Amino acid sequence: MGYQGHVPEDVGLAGPRPTSRRQRNRRRIILSELALTITFTLTVVLGLLQRESLDSVPVFVSGWLLHLAVLVLCCILPWSRIPSRWVILVPLVDFVAVALSRAAAGETLAGVGLLATLPTVWIAASRVRTLTAVTVAFLASLATIWLPFVIGTKPMTLDALIDPILLPIMLTGLAWFVSALTKDNRRRQAALRASEAALRDSIEAGRNRERLLSTVLDTVRVGLLAVDRDGNDILMNAQQRERHAAAAPAGNDDPEESELLLFGADRITAIPADRRPVGRAIKGEDIEGEQLWAGAGRAQRAFSISSRSMHDDDDAFAGTVVSFNDITELLLALEAKDDFVSNVSHEFRTPLTSILGYLELTLELGDSLPDGAAGYIEVARRNALRLEQLVEDLLAINAGSFEVNPVATDVGRILSEAASSSDVRAARAGLVLVNRAPATLHAIADPVRLAQAVDNLLTNAVKYNRRGGDITLDAWLGDDGLTIEVEDTGIGIEAEELHQVFDRFFRSSSVRTSSVPGVGLGLLITKSIVSEHGGWISVVSEPGKGTRFTILIPQPPG
Repeated sequence: MGYQGHVPEDVGLAGPRPTSRRQRNRRRIILSELALTITFTLTVVLGLLQRESLDSVPVFVSGWLLHLAVLVLCCILPWSRIPSRWVILVPLVDFVAVALSRAAAGETLAGVGLLATLPTVWIAASRVRTLTAVTVAFLASLATIWLPFVIGTKPMTLDALIDPILLPIMLTGLAWFVSALTKDNRRRQAALRASEAALRDSIEAGRNRERLLSTVLDTVRVGLLAVDRDGNDILMNAQQRERHAAAAPAGNDDPEESELLLFGADRITAIPADRRPVGRAIKGEDIEGEQLWAGAGRAQRAFSISSRSMHDDDDAFAGTVVSFNDITELLLALEAKDDFVSNVSHEFRTPLTSILGYLELTLELGDSLPDGAAGYIEVARRNALRLEQLVEDLLAINAGSFEVNPVATDVGRILSEAASSSDVRAARAGLVLVNRAPATLHAIADPVRLAQAVDNLLTNAVKYNRRGGDITLDAWLGDDGLTIEVEDTGIGIEAEELHQVFDRFFRSSSVRTSSVPGVGLGLLITKSIVSEHGGWISVVSEPGKGTRFTILIPQPPG
């Protein structure tokens, strides 16, 4: 092994290094010195075989012995405790050893000086500056040439000084080349170590992110599945693995989606293979809130499924992510609520029918009733009828439909009667109700249901208004059909709650904390009535300034 491949990083003026590194460098120093030892020994053996041509055998051998002493010192010295800058003395002493042997080699072994290339490479490959390495190599090689004249083995002549000048030049160039090459190699190694360190950090960061992602995905209650463009699973969190296993047929531990027990809303009808969500998602379809039931028997669960496609840099389909949100408790709660509303409504009908019957029988007594009693009983009867209608509406809402019978109707008269009925309540609340609708306005609509819808809007306009406010009722026929507007100057509705105003039992947060009565069914009933007419209802509101509801009912052509 040569010097170049094993020159310790501590050699030169680099300063102290960690002890463990010095221990490793001790082995490298010894191995590097052995390279010169082997070459030097072979040269000495060759010289002794031609001892008659040597100028001085003792001097020739003394150079070799000096080198062996250096080798022994390299083996026994505690390099871990010696400052690294002193290591450079090893190649410098080697220069002296080579110079001694060269001085006594004579003309036959003049090439002994080439042994100086090994310590030259040692110095050039160390951490000294390039200029320093070149200077040391040049001076050491000159000293190797001058040593024979100093010890008197050769006479000093001009030819004797000029002939071997090639050696210093060669060693100087070699020192320059090796130093530059070593430093470039050292820079490359440093860059490689930095790159490896960055790669290790990146890999560790990736592992940490992977662990974090895995933990997060296994913590969330939503099942998540990611598949590539070919339908192969990329990721499945713990929740989804459990749900996948629960939907598997008995005896099938790893079913395909087409084999899973997936059913529609009735919990009985199996979903066809081509309509199953993951298969559709793999084809690039984005799914939003699709419901299905998975599994069988008591373990059957309901899921809301959504998916989003992934695309690569070229916007080509790269896979999809599918989420499975367990909504079993929500659907069971809604079912229980619907059952409760239906049962309570049915229970209300029997006593209401009895109350209305007895009120009507009492009114038939006529003149035999005390003064004013008939009026009181009539008020009770009207409210009982209204309560009965509310019960009927609850049943209709629970069934999911309202029965309407559109006929030719004078909408102007219906709106006038509704305004008259609400005018009393408005006046008591300190409000002004203005009816701008034409007195006569013919359209096709169910007169009873339309009156109910308008009455609900006017009732809300009164309840959620403020003393001194206004209510405006208007209607007209246009190209789109019959339009009815109810506008108030009341408390208004928050923007984030507008999309909920037609939901069952919804009441805004500002109303829930007030004393205004209500159950949150009036607007739902109104919307259902309008929808059954084939129309729609919209709302515009600004908190603190008022609300406007607009009904549009299409009319048949002609």
